[in-house]
Amino acid sequence: MLFDAIFLTLFFLTWTIEGGLVWLGWSIRRRAYGAIWALPFALLGGAAGGVLVPVLGLDNGVGVGVSTLTAPLGGALLMGAAYRVWDDFALGERFAFLMVRPLDDAIDASDDAASTETADMQQASDDREPSIDSAAIGSADMDEPDDQSGT
Repeated sequence: MLFDAIFLTLFFLTWTIEGGLVWLGWSIRRRAYGAIWALPFALLGGAAGGVLVPVLGLDNGVGVGVSTLTAPLGGALLMGAAYRVWDDFALGERFAFLMVRPLDDAIDASDDAASTETADMQQASDDREPSIDSAAIGSADMDEPDDQSGT
């Protein structure tokens, strides 16, 4: 019983790794556009392609070899369908708000925002009337001479 569980786990691990290798090749080719979306489909397709052979009756040594060939094929088919959905429904544009900007762009954007906020604060301080307290403090400061030369 434990022996069978270990072998089934190793078979599923092998099939999912084969699906993952197909995903890796396609994601490099597509420059990772939609790759996170397609990864679970590739792994599931690899496992499904591998399981399909023993379910159909080839459960001997030839079936093991055939299942290692059908796992990447199943991963490629299901992953291709996932990429097709990604492209047809423009999911990249729908999820664009989740994108992390590169560090250089983030720094430039924060500098622009800081300069805009500083200008807005300066304009707001110019537009408002001085409060009574600040007028009293300002008038007290004006009584003292600015010249500190000792006269």
